[in-house]
Amino acid sequence: MHSLLLFFALVAGISAYSITLPKQCELPLDMGISPCKGGKKEIRYHFDTKAFIPLAFEYTGCGGNENSFKSEGECRNFCLGIDFNSCAAGSKPFPKPETCQEDKDCGPKGKCTWGNGFKICCDKKITEKFEADWEPKCPKGKMAVKVKQGGIPLLVVGKTCKSKFCPAGATCVEGNYFASCCKYLTL
Repeated sequence: MHSLLLFFALVAGISAYSITLPKQCELPLDMGISPCKGGKKEIRYHFDTKAFIPLAFEYTGCGGNENSFKSEGECRNFCLGIDFNSCAAGSKPFPKPETCQEDKDCGPKGKCTWGNGFKICCDKKITEKFEADWEPKCPKGKMAVKVKQGGIPLLVVGKTCKSKFCPAGATCVEGNYFASCCKYLTL
């Protein structure tokens, strides 16, 4: 019985990290045709296979491809499912140990991170660079731009500043895996 439980735990762990994305989510960023007559520019989200997260971009209103969603949540749920979670930037977890409780369990190059319902060992350098992108270094007097989705403030992030996703008056700041927006505080 013990070996049967171990087998199912191993299979569940393997299948959780060998995810096959829907083909639509593997398409490259396509901001649409420019110039675009009659189309309305808007912020959309595409799934980025390098960062392994939905990223914002300015859609021209014409053309584009199917990797284009109206919200970050719609993109995430379609491409990954509601409860998918893994190592930063889609990197693979360390094979051993299979689970951890704290960073020291993962050795000097690992970081203990929440995976799909349990903690896993992930690459420390990748994780720290990825986490740093969520705390952008904005110029003095500016703060990271956040938008509310479902009442929760989320950092606005795009693949690069060329994605033109920042609102008017905001400055784009490049990170390790994605870019974000900074804007002066208004009181």
